[in-house]
Amino acid sequence: FYIWGIIMRSKCLKILKDYVIITLGCLLYSFAFVCFFETNNLAMGGFTGFAQVLNRFIPVLPIGTTVFVMNVPLMIIGIKKQGWSILFTTIYAIAVSSAMIDTMDAFISFPATEPLLACIYGGVLLGISLGIMMLKSATTGGTELAARLLKYVFKSISIGKICLIIDVTVICIYALTFRSLDNALYGIIAMY
Repeated sequence: FYIWGIIMRSKCLKILKDYVIITLGCLLYSFAFVCFFETNNLAMGGFTGFAQVLNRFIPVLPIGTTVFVMNVPLMIIGIKKQGWSILFTTIYAIAVSSAMIDTMDAFISFPATEPLLACIYGGVLLGISLGIMMLKSATTGGTELAARLLKYVFKSISIGKICLIIDVTVICIYALTFRSLDNALYGIIAMY
């Protein structure tokens, strides 16, 4: 029993450490989005970008909450296809990052910066945050989760290409909605 207790304690500490790292990734992701993308009206790919478009038409819809709601059908399909164990960290990351986006947006006002700097630094921080989460088998859902599920249908296309197709499509929708080619092009630089 003593050895079993040590093993269980070490597993619990590893899981706790993993979720602390995922939470830090979510914090960095939310900061990058609110500080650089939303403040400067830069296009974002994936579900977050689509939530920006919906927020334009229905301003009472918080972006983070909208992202979470859009991910629910993907989470259900993902659980059926891949099981709980793989998706639990992603569900956690989606919920935490969505809540952090709405909280930061409600309580912190960031000044707008020069768009090129915003897309470069926002893109770098976003990439770092997603990399941190992916190290612990988590994503913020949206594009990555959709790409994983679409891979079952389009077996010959890589997940990276599927992500790129989804992100570019959302950025094009953003450009049409906001009638701002410049902000969409900055978004593409940030996504790169």
